[in-house]
Amino acid sequence: MPTLTPSEIREQLLEFFSESFPLFDSAMPDTTPMAEHGIDSLGTTETVLYLEDHFQIQIEDSELTRANLGTMQAILAFIERKLKE
Repeated sequence: MPTLTPSEIREQLLEFFSESFPLFDSAMPDTTPMAEHGIDSLGTTETVLYLEDHFQIQIEDSELTRANLGTMQAILAFIERKLKE
């Protein structure tokens, strides 16, 4: 996968969330909990599958935490870390 800038990653995530979750509001701050966007545990599973497939990363069970997946800001930082591995 070509190197992506943080803004490119963010745009791709916004597109995914907007298309996949009708309650997702891209106008909310990146620090808004994903639950407030209507993303529950099933939505988190869908998100993890998308991240693994789209960004070609492997996400371990131990990484399925709010610290990594709880907000858009957390997801962005998590993906950036994973892409550097």
